[in-house]
Amino acid sequence: MKYELFDYQELAAAAVAKYLVKAARDYSDDADEQTAVVLAAPTGSGKTVIATSVLEASLDGDQSNAGLEDATFLWVTDDPSLNRQTLHKMMAASSSLAPNRLHTIENDFDEEILAPDRVYFLNIQKLGSAATLSKSRVDGRTYSLWETLTNTVMRRPNGLVVVVDEAHRGMATARKTRDTIVAQIIGGGTTGRPAVPVVWGISATPRRFLSAMSDLGRSTRSHTVRIEDVRASGLLKDQIILGHTRGIEAAETTLVRHAVKRVREYDRKWIEYTNSTSEPAVFPALVVQVADKSTGKELGDLVSTIIEEWPEITAGNIVHTFADHSPVDAGNHQIAWCPPEDIQDRKELRVVFCKTAITTGWDCPRAEVLLSLRVAKDLDLITQVMGRMVRTPLARRVATDEDLNAVHCILPKFDQAAVDAIADRFRSGDEEALATGSVVISDPVQLTRNPHLETGAAIEVVETREKIPPRNFLLDPPSVTPEASPLSVIAPQVPKQRASDVPPEGLFGDQTPVQDLAPAGGKSVFDVIAGLPSYTIPRATLKSPIARLTALALLLATVHHGRAILPNAAMQARNALLSVIDEHRAELAATGTLQKLMDQAASTRLFERSVRFASPDEVPIDTHTMIGLDGRGIEILMGRARNVLPEGLANAYVNRIAETDEKVTDAMVTTIALASDSALPSKLDRRASQLIEEWFTVHGSSITRLPAVEQERFDRIKRESDRPLITSISLPIRRTEDAEGDTWVRHLLSDADGNYRVKLRDWEEHVLRTELEAGAMAWYRNPTSGRHSLQIPYTSGTSISGMAPDFIFISSVENQLVADLIDPHGTHLADAVPKLKGLAAYAERHGESFHRIQSIAQIDGTYMMLNHLNEAVRAAIKGFPGTDATDIFRRHGINY
Repeated sequence: MKYELFDYQELAAAAVAKYLVKAARDYSDDADEQTAVVLAAPTGSGKTVIATSVLEASLDGDQSNAGLEDATFLWVTDDPSLNRQTLHKMMAASSSLAPNRLHTIENDFDEEILAPDRVYFLNIQKLGSAATLSKSRVDGRTYSLWETLTNTVMRRPNGLVVVVDEAHRGMATARKTRDTIVAQIIGGGTTGRPAVPVVWGISATPRRFLSAMSDLGRSTRSHTVRIEDVRASGLLKDQIILGHTRGIEAAETTLVRHAVKRVREYDRKWIEYTNSTSEPAVFPALVVQVADKSTGKELGDLVSTIIEEWPEITAGNIVHTFADHSPVDAGNHQIAWCPPEDIQDRKELRVVFCKTAITTGWDCPRAEVLLSLRVAKDLDLITQVMGRMVRTPLARRVATDEDLNAVHCILPKFDQAAVDAIADRFRSGDEEALATGSVVISDPVQLTRNPHLETGAAIEVVETREKIPPRNFLLDPPSVTPEASPLSVIAPQVPKQRASDVPPEGLFGDQTPVQDLAPAGGKSVFDVIAGLPSYTIPRATLKSPIARLTALALLLATVHHGRAILPNAAMQARNALLSVIDEHRAELAATGTLQKLMDQAASTRLFERSVRFASPDEVPIDTHTMIGLDGRGIEILMGRARNVLPEGLANAYVNRIAETDEKVTDAMVTTIALASDSALPSKLDRRASQLIEEWFTVHGSSITRLPAVEQERFDRIKRESDRPLITSISLPIRRTEDAEGDTWVRHLLSDADGNYRVKLRDWEEHVLRTELEAGAMAWYRNPTSGRHSLQIPYTSGTSISGMAPDFIFISSVENQLVADLIDPHGTHLADAVPKLKGLAAYAERHGESFHRIQSIAQIDGTYMMLNHLNEAVRAAIKGFPGTDATDIFRRHGINY
């Protein structure tokens, strides 16, 4: 794969590939055992990328999967444009699916049998009763596609897989023609056609498909991708922002202009962001959804308003996707039709007109703003279009500007009730188009870094809650200018990682990399928080240390803003691992083991049994001889050695020890022999892990100076470790939130007036009020995950998870800014005790970076506090054998 897959994508691809191999094996053992494999993945999860990885593993095999012998895939949809889009995506994502392995079945297709090692794409309209492809001996055709498929099933069924894309549509009762064709391709049941051995269905909602497969008597195996994992990956936009005027018709033209302003604002922000990070340019687009019977004059008025508000574009930058597939008149302009699958790549297209849903499978992540002129009864049509606009343009979350992680939906014809209805639909999701869980914002407020904290100026307290009497918060120290401020920053000191520091939970390992987290010359509350130690949480699927080292070497050698951190990193990594192989080779040679392994590698044992004809009483004679392998045999064994010595290491070692071309075969035999010794891989893994940790230690400071997007690439390698590794927090520059909840001051992110609104639980509000009364100068509502979150690892069962303490406060102590980590702790949760243990272990290691680290809980009506900087309290938490966190607070807590 050219792309690095997310955890959930790797898990899904591995599971489906394994299921396909098992299904083929089951059919080989028993032809009546026919299987349907299902990939259930929500919209925006990257189904095509997952499928491409499955195809690679099935056709070529990988380290964990031998693949399907003579595999043939027939990819079936009901949409030619979806097939074209899928094929192009696969070619872009795959490192091995060359064009000669991907074939679109057109009307001139005429083959007796489907070839192995191929992926065929078919849209079912080509098999309609009037289609020539469904008939043989017509127009010079020898075989109909039905005959080709039958011949393949009958003559070489093993390895044949029919893939039904958008499988829920394939089984929709309203689509009888499609059902008949898909059912006949699958075969079996009442179709009268031979059943294909394995069917693979891909769908966001596979209920119908599973039911149909069960009716056909097929065994089913499913893998489901969780929407939570997709959202955590950053592939989907975090927010849907609804714009409306509560149905005031006079404001319709105003909202059209507002929509253009929004997309132009996206344009400005993307230019600013991509220029600063050297990322690929993003060209945001506006989607305008109009009524079914819009007149030329109405379209012309819209186009004229858009061009007037966006003078950089012309009618040539505007297209439509209406069903008639021809240019349309729009007043004085003519708007061309464009195939939906082409819009994403045609960067000059900035405005797209549509009527209903654009198309199944349409994918245009750069469509950032939807202006829908439909009415409330067209709710389904709006959600279907929005479901295709929630993908992030760069296929990941933007850490520094959260506005770029949002999509706008502007609804001029919606009143408040209609807005509430569509907001509920977006939150819960649409069965076929829109993934669940979106944060829906109907009253947006723009947050940036608090201007009062940026300047150091004092501000007044804002109190909006009537239920609580006003209090005299000690929020503001005497007003001082930044130049005259006596405050200096305590630079967080990350202690050296020593074996004696490792807690029994084993979270931090022996050699957790150290990096300088203190901001150079930092003088603000933002610098204090940005310098606090956070941790990466290990991924669900871990990469081998050699693969991680290779990826890290590539990043270190990549030029960042004119220079590379370690230009020769790849050569250093390769030489370090080759030296391990050299040392292992010398050890085996000294004991005589190497020669034995080489003899075994270069030859095979031939067993022979001699029997005398018509002599049943005579005992057979068994003999065996050793015969040398030919070049083909050595190459097969070399392929296995490459799996043991990955990332080109096997080939590199052959080149290292083959002094001349004549000695290449001997070098391959030596490499095969070394790879066959089970002790070598663990030695290589240890050396790779050591070098990774050394490089993160030595170059950690340089890494923290990179832009957030570059730091995230390094953090991803850390998350692929088997234990948490230290990192830092990246504070957002701006983000949009809903203006709901009570208003507070001194939060790091705020509106232009320095205010921050948030909904809090009772115990969270109690802690916040208490800290502000005590004189906290600033505070940060710690997000639950992501680059903006301070993450602390803890063990739960056999897995490692991450916790995000609720609050970070900044106070002044002896004229120095200090950080307080305060976590209102729910004792009723199943993981309450493991989280306390994780926080205690974190405090033991990083306590000197904080003034206070405390957990707060309400026990018997009284707020109690655990002081994690107290050694006795930490020891008690560490050794607590129970499961009820309340007992810890009662025994070791004090009044808060």
